Amino acid sequence: MHSADFKTPKSGKNFGKAALGALLLVGLSGTAIAQNMVVRSTGPSAKSYPAGKKLSNTAKITLKKLDRVTILGKGGTRVIKGPGTFSLSGSATRRSSSSTRLSSFINNRGSSRARTGAVRSAGVTASEAAPRNPNLWYLDVTKGGKFCVSDANALVLWRPDYTGSATASIVEPTNGAVTEVAWRKGNPLKSWPKAAAPLTNGASYRLIGSNVEKSVAINFVLLNEAPKSLDDAAAVLIANGCQSQLDLLVETLDDGSSESQEKG
Repeated sequence: MHSADFKTPKSGKNFGKAALGALLLVGLSGTAIAQNMVVRSTGPSAKSYPAGKKLSNTAKITLKKLDRVTILGKGGTRVIKGPGTFSLSGSATRRSSSSTRLSSFINNRGSSRARTGAVRSAGVTASEAAPRNPNLWYLDVTKGGKFCVSDANALVLWRPDYTGSATASIVEPTNGAVTEVAWRKGNPLKSWPKAAAPLTNGASYRLIGSNVEKSVAINFVLLNEAPKSLDDAAAVLIANGCQSQLDLLVETLDDGSSESQEKG
């Protein structure tokens, strides 16, 4: 195990010296992480347990009524609800998400998959409810805000509704340049047009989709390297304010692990 320093080009940020401190690199093969990380916190005590806070395996947390804290640990995610005082060394039953599924989810394989055509989850048809984004590094055309890019050469646009064909306009807000992209029916993926719309750290674009209710503004954060573990991914998203991706990560983890709802 070794510490990792994540930096964003030209930003001067050093994640190893940020509030998250040194991060432990852990593979998805089952190696235990040394600490627990808060990945979501709501309620009166949210300031005491901000996203990114590390807690030891023997730590106790005190929550008030309406508090809800989601913690990423070696057994998957754990949701703790107040009021009460809870020990992270408790015997709550949790099961980890499939390591194969999570490995695919946090590893960027966009450039190859964007050329394969339609992508559907097993047992899910295009006529059913819009699916969840299958990859942490796919850019959801319906979500705005900061977006962390793990590989500027392999960024993929993903649309939740791929029952029909669609188009989107990528607008550069400074000079007004517009780049059009199009999806064929049944295909949710489209490679980002990096030649026409260059990706640089801090670059901003507005996306206007033909099948999207409103346009969204995207501000890109380019990472020097892709996180290789769940805790690294969560930490880098928290540090850079890439909230929509962090929400997606938490939701995906919640789907694959039993939720421990502890009450005092």
